[in-house]
Amino acid sequence: MFYGKTVTIPPISDGRYTIKSEILDSKSTVVSTTSHPFIIDTVGPTSDNFSVPWIPGYNMVVTGPRWELGQGQESAINLAIKNINDLSGFDKAIVQIIKPDGSIQSSYTMAYDDGSRAATAPITKGGGAIAKATWMPVSDADVEFRFRAFLYDKAGNVTQVPDQKFVFDSSAGEYELFAVADPNSSTSVVPGISSGYIKYSAGMTVNTNPVTLVYKIPKHNYRAYNKAGLSFGSLLTEDNSYVYIKQSTPVGTSFTIHNGYQYGGGNASYNVKLSSIAPKSPSIKSYSANFSTIGDFSAGTMKFTNIDLPGEYQSITVFVDPRDYVQSFYNLTQGYEVCTIEPGESSCTGPFSYAIKKGNGYIAHYFIVRNQDKTLTSNQFEIRSIWNTDLIPKITGYDYKEENKSVLVYVTQPGNGNWRDVLMLSKLEILDTISNTVLLTGTKAAMSGEDYTYAFDLSAIPEGKYDLTFRATDTFNNSSQLPFRSLIIDNSPPSISFSYEGKPLLSESTVYGLENISVAVSDALSKSKISQMVLQGGPASDDVELGFTHNTDGSYTPLYPRLFPSLDEKTDKYTLVVKAIDDAGNESSKSIRFAYYPKNLIVLDKLNTLAVNKPLNLSSGEPLAVLKASQLRRNDGSLAKGVQTALITVRGDSAFPISVIGNLVSPGETKEIQIDLGSVGNDVVVPIFPGVSGVVGASGFIVEFPQLK
Repeated sequence: MFYGKTVTIPPISDGRYTIKSEILDSKSTVVSTTSHPFIIDTVGPTSDNFSVPWIPGYNMVVTGPRWELGQGQESAINLAIKNINDLSGFDKAIVQIIKPDGSIQSSYTMAYDDGSRAATAPITKGGGAIAKATWMPVSDADVEFRFRAFLYDKAGNVTQVPDQKFVFDSSAGEYELFAVADPNSSTSVVPGISSGYIKYSAGMTVNTNPVTLVYKIPKHNYRAYNKAGLSFGSLLTEDNSYVYIKQSTPVGTSFTIHNGYQYGGGNASYNVKLSSIAPKSPSIKSYSANFSTIGDFSAGTMKFTNIDLPGEYQSITVFVDPRDYVQSFYNLTQGYEVCTIEPGESSCTGPFSYAIKKGNGYIAHYFIVRNQDKTLTSNQFEIRSIWNTDLIPKITGYDYKEENKSVLVYVTQPGNGNWRDVLMLSKLEILDTISNTVLLTGTKAAMSGEDYTYAFDLSAIPEGKYDLTFRATDTFNNSSQLPFRSLIIDNSPPSISFSYEGKPLLSESTVYGLENISVAVSDALSKSKISQMVLQGGPASDDVELGFTHNTDGSYTPLYPRLFPSLDEKTDKYTLVVKAIDDAGNESSKSIRFAYYPKNLIVLDKLNTLAVNKPLNLSSGEPLAVLKASQLRRNDGSLAKGVQTALITVRGDSAFPISVIGNLVSPGETKEIQIDLGSVGNDVVVPIFPGVSGVVGASGFIVEFPQLK
């Protein structure tokens, strides 16, 4: 029966509390104590206001009441809410973009990093792409939106972060490739200019190289009049509504149209053909640079790791389309001619010298091929050299949960996102230092600024014994380690084996005395033990849980009650069921069936008597029913004499109790009796009769002499 009592607690303030309950007996003595910790939390999470963790440049504004945002360059730009705190535990953060009319443009569940207590959402994709995050609006910075966030805790409380106004530029807006310069034209399609400009059409033929292109742009989309407008070329002319921008470029080369708040963003493609009288522009097919510790390479971005440095560039080779004029291969960054390519030739090699020491840094070297008078050029190519040997990731801590074998690991990557997201945390692994092998690679759960959270599921580790260490590696192969723990993964149950008198016990064998049975339990990885022994069957269909002893050799021996022997080997056999468990919680069970006989067993013939509860004698004076056995001998062979103590047990399925030497023994009961063997060691002669009258049936019993004297 359960007894309980309702207790009313007066209102208390938010905080962590413990209810302690004590159960007292009638004497006011404490007999049981339990503790119940709980939290009262009626207030939502607290936090800082919205922020952008680093200044993205490109004239963006990320302070004050109204932000100005764009797509920047290849590095990701993130929206952050820092210093989130809550008593009951933080649950989630949802940020919304609100339109001017108050409706919701989009929403996003922010990533939360428990290590830094910050939630983040991407504004741009990053990772080498100049593009907006999918949940950000398509806009030309002409609509004022608001960020609005809700912070939820595990108690169900919600806090709204103050709104942040912003404009966002993800669209290049309106512009048109309008005209092409033609010195031979006596007219002009450009307003305010009388001659020299013809209408642009895709695939048209031009007689000049370089070619001058003219773009028509609404004034509100021009950088001089709007920070979100386009920037390139130079102003040719303007009217009340439009500006006309001219851009000269060698045919076949490209240029960049810069949208507001970002690098590039506009479409600078054009389609013209050179006439037979116009010279062709230089055209680079490929290049190969040589670095002292690496050799030749042709990558546009070169990441130098610790094993590569110190080192230096030594030479560079360019491969071009042949031209009918001398071509000059020029290092724009360092300002010198590398080498020249004679008419009809297609390559040249020259010096390129730049030393890089250990540490960290970035430099871009730009190269171009041009004609001697510099009027015709190729597209330039860039070699980005990025190195890092000292901004090394640091594992700051972890949170391990034994119940589900999961762990969250917190890592700080100094300089994370540097050099257009080239420097980042690459991976987090769990190593086994015993075998020096990688067991698991973590899954990135969150990132905020320089802080990462990675998740591991240790249940995926194969069986074995391990000494685990975390290893964090950045994109430059710098790594650091933090010891974790020794771990045993054991998914296999213990093995159980039976022995009898020192030899394996086979099923269906005959056993004389259960004390000669031993049970061994083994497990390759964990400590194991027997949790239960059950004996079933026998002539009385027993089902009893046994005690057991733990032997010095590690095996177990059953402790058992008085058992009736297997008088019928086909039907009276016993089954011993053993269950074992190891420290990992794996369980196993094994059973064995055998016939059981006590040692020195004497089997008597069936005794017949009348169903009356008193002794009956034959006409000769002998008892009608008597227990007889020959003389008993001790271990040394001598006869047992005098009064001996015996135990008589009546089978539990017997039809009636038995009366013997003044003792009434009921079914299932054991009693002690005294039998006098006399001074010379007489035979055992004990009268026996039913304990009740009028019951027809059979009763089985056993008489045991624990020790003869």
